[in-house]
Amino acid sequence: MIFILHLVHQNHVSMKNHTFNHLFSMFTASVFFLSSCGNNKWILPKELVGQWNSDKSSITVRTEPKWMKFKFTSDSSFVFVKVDSNKIVSGFIGNAKFTNGKIIKNGGNPEKNGVSYIIQCGEIGKIFSNDPLEKKEVEIWLSPLNGSLHAELRYTEGLSLFPMADLTFRKVK
Repeated sequence: MIFILHLVHQNHVSMKNHTFNHLFSMFTASVFFLSSCGNNKWILPKELVGQWNSDKSSITVRTEPKWMKFKFTSDSSFVFVKVDSNKIVSGFIGNAKFTNGKIIKNGGNPEKNGVSYIIQCGEIGKIFSNDPLEKKEVEIWLSPLNGSLHAELRYTEGLSLFPMADLTFRKVK
């Protein structure tokens, strides 16, 4: 009987050690994963910091009333963004205001994919009065800086990456 109790106790201690080792391994992996994902140590070029205004541009909003049956609504508007040195972006896309957006460095080679930085605006409201979507998630994809700043407004909700507008920004001095 004592031998059986000893085996049960050893098995319990072994299970506790196994659980601890498993949890410790998961914790360590999570720390490495999160530190690599959350790496925000890149330097934002000083040339991008400041207020940028676009020309009036045609903006198209896409809806999907039925599966794979799209409806497009267009109007023209201006886009204004303010980029601060902490990589926080705020501004207006037409009538829709956003705050606490962030600018991130795009992965890959900007010379090949044409996108250097992405402004994640988050959820915004109606861009213009006949905008059919009360709210939507959007991003502004910035091309490499070359005097003026060329960009693309993208609807990015779910798996969508719908191009809504081509934009040309000029820095306010």
